[in-house]
Amino acid sequence: MADRFKTKQLYELLSRAESSLFQKTVKITKYYSNILIFFCFLFSYISVAQDNTPLIQLGEKNIALNTPFAITVLIKTTPETPMPVCKFPEIKGFSKRNFSKTIARSVVAGQQVMTYTLVQNYLASKEGTYKLPTLKLMVDEWELKTEPCVVTVSKPVEVSGENLTEEAPLDFSELIDEQNKEALPLKDNAFLSLSTNKTTPYVGESFTLTLAFYVAENNATDLQFHQNDVQIPALIKRLKPQSCWEENFGLTEPQIATVKINGRNYTQYKYYQATFYPLNAKAIVLPSVSLRLMKDANADKAKASFISFSSKSITIQPKELPAHPLKQQISVGTFSMKENISQTNSQTGKSIDYQLQISGDGNISEIRLPDTKNDSIFDFFQPDINTTTSPQGNKIIGTKSYTFHIIPKQAGNFAMAKYFQWIYFNTQTGKYDTLVPKASIRISGKTINTVDTPMPDNVSVFEGLDKIVTAEETSDIIKVLKDEANIFIVIMLIGMMYVFLPVSKKK
Repeated sequence: MADRFKTKQLYELLSRAESSLFQKTVKITKYYSNILIFFCFLFSYISVAQDNTPLIQLGEKNIALNTPFAITVLIKTTPETPMPVCKFPEIKGFSKRNFSKTIARSVVAGQQVMTYTLVQNYLASKEGTYKLPTLKLMVDEWELKTEPCVVTVSKPVEVSGENLTEEAPLDFSELIDEQNKEALPLKDNAFLSLSTNKTTPYVGESFTLTLAFYVAENNATDLQFHQNDVQIPALIKRLKPQSCWEENFGLTEPQIATVKINGRNYTQYKYYQATFYPLNAKAIVLPSVSLRLMKDANADKAKASFISFSSKSITIQPKELPAHPLKQQISVGTFSMKENISQTNSQTGKSIDYQLQISGDGNISEIRLPDTKNDSIFDFFQPDINTTTSPQGNKIIGTKSYTFHIIPKQAGNFAMAKYFQWIYFNTQTGKYDTLVPKASIRISGKTINTVDTPMPDNVSVFEGLDKIVTAEETSDIIKVLKDEANIFIVIMLIGMMYVFLPVSKKK
């Protein structure tokens, strides 16, 4: 009886010890788990913050007088984030020239990434050596700083006519509609112009709007801008057409350049530029807008007055596309196709990377390739998609690339034209056109059968069914898991007793 009582006490003691150890273990495990989760979130947040932090790059530091010095800002973010606003600094001895923006949209493993590349160009006023101090840039809430550097400006180099940019004098016929050229609203050798490069585009075809103020080089009247930070956004809001897709040039401050109009030099202050793609054939009426400036403000503030400059209204009438079964779905513009293959000779079962690039003047964001289905020859996986757009002159030029991962399953020589064809409306010819790849892939090796591979006609779906062995006993997976779990619990209890029992003895 006494032995039974001692055994019972010993059993209860061990049970309490086991329960206490289990509770301590649970608390310790929970404690360290919380710490681990916290640091995981912390590192994840830091990595995301680092990925979203803008990067700044300085251009070539040995330049010619007619070659711009560039400051580039690179920003990676998510598609939900609005386009960042970047304020570039003034540089002593340099003047701001054209601004460019490139947008890259990437889809990798189902994740979308937006990459903005903003470039501000500066032209030196004369030859010499310029010591640039630390420059500060504001990109949304971030303040970026450059490293001090030295820029050496040498004699200007000759530039061929093919490479002239907006820095060179331009003929004004490129900036305004030809029908309004006879009635330029000149007032005190200055005027406000709203211009478009097309007045009758096709539905879906691009047209570019430019809002700029021009002042003649020999203008004798003192003019000063007044509250442009309020006036310009209000003008832009009135000018944006509603029934269009917009690709903005990204001007966040006036871009200053020298242009030639009817043989006279003018200073151009470009406030807004964007490319639009009409969604229907409804007429687009752009109203006349006015910009107010101060006149003779420096001579005598008491005599300062205001003068308004108004642009002419513009009507854009999109044209309907010719009849076609895919009229409502296809892209409109001028495009070309390129292709890249990781290897043109391969074996069955080995992955091949095949990239198709569609580039040109059109709504790149809306380009869609037809779905490619698996067959007995190839297995196609979801492509990685990358879209890049950037201003070039008065147009938005872009490239959309699809990178497919392909697994060949049969030997032979196969043309990619069988799987990839892209139909669009060519605005240069006024007809529908089809871009077809030219590459082919040579495959060797044994045939691989998958669910997409058709069965031969002489083979039955019941082939080999009589060879399947069904007499063997199947294993009880639940029983196996229970046994393994019991073994693991025993090992865990022994480990806990080894760790915690010495501590109890010391107490």
